[in-house]
Amino acid sequence: MRCSCREHPRFRTIRFALFAAVALVLFGCGYRFGPTSAESPFPPELKTIVLESAVNKTTISGIEIELTNGLRQEFAVSRGLTAVRSGGDVSFKTIIASYVDTPSSYRADGKELTRIGTLNVACSLNRSSDPRKILWNKDLSASYSYNVTDTISETLTNRRSAISQMIRGLIPRIHQSLYDNF
Repeated sequence: MRCSCREHPRFRTIRFALFAAVALVLFGCGYRFGPTSAESPFPPELKTIVLESAVNKTTISGIEIELTNGLRQEFAVSRGLTAVRSGGDVSFKTIIASYVDTPSSYRADGKELTRIGTLNVACSLNRSSDPRKILWNKDLSASYSYNVTDTISETLTNRRSAISQMIRGLIPRIHQSLYDNF
C-alpha cells in the first residue's frame, strides 16, 4: 500500500522548511537604522545631539542646506542620540570644506566630455558644556562623474545633480562613522 502524500518523508521535509522560512520572515532579519541604546558607543550621560547648520566654504550655494536637512533626517530615524534643536548634550558641526572639478575624459576635438566632482566635508562632535573639547572628528569625501555639454546652464545642472548624489552618499557614511569610530 502506498503512503499518502501527507505522510511521505519528502513532504514532511518541505513542510518543515516552509515553516522555518515563514518563522524567519516573521521574526525579522535584524536590520536596524542605528545602534540600540544598549549598544551606544557614547558615555551614558550623552543622550541628545544638536545638529548645527553646515558651514559652506565653497562657491556653490545651497549645498549646506541639503546636507544639514539630510543629516537631521538621518538622525531623526535612527536610534542612539536624540536630535534636539538646542540644549543638547553634544553639538555636531559640519563644514563643507571644498569642492573640486577635475576633467576626466575628452572628445576627439579636445573638448571636455566628463568631469569628476569631489566634495570634501569635515565633521566634529563637541561636548556642549565645553565646546573646545572635541569628542570626535572625521574628514570624508565623495566623488561623482557628470557630463559636460555645450551649454553652461546644462553643465551646471549636471554638476548640481552630481553634488546632490554625493551628499546623499555622504549622509549615511557620516552618521555611521560617528557610531563606528567614537
